[in-house]
Amino acid sequence: MKVTIEELEQSKDDLLEFDFEDTPEGIDFAEPAKAHFVVKRLGGGFINVKGYVDAKINAVCDNCLKNFVYEAHADVDETYAERTLYEEYKEETEIKDNFFAIDLNGAGEIDLTDLMYQSLILSVPNKLVCDINCIGDEEINKYIKTELQDPRLEVFKTIKTEKEN
Repeated sequence: MKVTIEELEQSKDDLLEFDFEDTPEGIDFAEPAKAHFVVKRLGGGFINVKGYVDAKINAVCDNCLKNFVYEAHADVDETYAERTLYEEYKEETEIKDNFFAIDLNGAGEIDLTDLMYQSLILSVPNKLVCDINCIGDEEINKYIKTELQDPRLEVFKTIKTEKEN
């Protein structure tokens, strides 16, 4: 789904609201992801997109290798610059701390499906587990070395301290 700058200019209060479902490529969805976005012109050549994305993603547990459905939630708050950031803006614009704007480079639209994809990818943790208490599968765990023992260090086990005497 895409929203054009022209649509935004023609809207009441320079504001558009979108509720939609989609399945961006690159993610294995259990069901279509749901998104709610509010697109608003901020003035000074900036556009803000706020909202959230909820999705159920097919995943594999990193501990036990079982399939499960991961419920992802991503809050979205992105700002876009209508004109290229390298040009001088006609109006004076104050840029505050922690202000980041994505440069549209003169493109006349914002791809909300791509924003949905990026938000979901960034919200998924590096290690996915089916349950917080998942300790893995016995068949898998027997191949994982849990203790690293160097035989050269065995000599230190025989050292007696003064308290032991």
